[in-house]
Amino acid sequence: MKLFRNPYFQKIGKIMAVFILTILVSGASIKQMAIKSQSNLQTKYIAENTDFQVDLRLEEEVKTIDTFIKDNEEQIRFYANMFDIDYDTAINKLKEINSDPTLYNENNIGLLKDSFGNILSFNSIDRGILEFMSSLETTNPELVGYNYRPCANDAEYIEGLVQYFSSLYDNVDYKLMLSIGAAESGYYTASTMLYKNNIYGGMGSGGLIAYKNIEYGVWQYVKRMSEQYYAKGLNTIESIGYVFCPRMENGVKVASSHWISLVNKALETYNYEIRYVSISQLNDLANNEINEI
Repeated sequence: MKLFRNPYFQKIGKIMAVFILTILVSGASIKQMAIKSQSNLQTKYIAENTDFQVDLRLEEEVKTIDTFIKDNEEQIRFYANMFDIDYDTAINKLKEINSDPTLYNENNIGLLKDSFGNILSFNSIDRGILEFMSSLETTNPELVGYNYRPCANDAEYIEGLVQYFSSLYDNVDYKLMLSIGAAESGYYTASTMLYKNNIYGGMGSGGLIAYKNIEYGVWQYVKRMSEQYYAKGLNTIESIGYVFCPRMENGVKVASSHWISLVNKALETYNYEIRYVSISQLNDLANNEINEI
């Protein structure tokens, strides 16, 4: 006990106590600073992350005709070429129609309406662009050209067109569309029909209908099947054949049995999953850079 009463050791003890207390206080301060720093970092991260999310939402929500044109240039050029409409003219019409950003509708970029004045709804951006170009034939025929280009593509490209256009219409079966077209055009090789860009044997007052290019001709085929057959409940080989390729047997109108046989045979060839559903794939196919899905 005398040891601790010694002034020298008492002085040493006080110094040690102050030293230990300083360490404890410093440790607590450092810990508090670390917690505060971490808290500030988390707050900053949350704020920055929130701002980033807001920016993403704004980017998603604020779409303009200019971004639409940039994102879908390949499709617009394809359809402008198909309808024989100058690309820049089509772009100007799109900007004119979409001058009010509050009416922006990327699946109906032409803001087309039904007979009651309601904005129509299409199943895809591509269908919307197609319908916009098609509407110009009626509303602005002076903008549409009729330069004739006989088909110079191979059968696989034409089959790709049938699949692609079939994907734009909800009510048609692409396998049956391929099979009927094949039965009518010799599996897309009949020179007389391809020369007129007509793969389905459609007839007019002057004989076999001639379309201005193969893309336009295939679209017309699928469109007619969708509107004049499938929309009326004619969705089987027999029911379609009854109207499309009829004959009289014992005084009774029936679907041609020979035609039905040809279509059924073609179905065996085209019994696979759809391969071409985009303009990009069609362009690759046309350029021999096949990009199947």
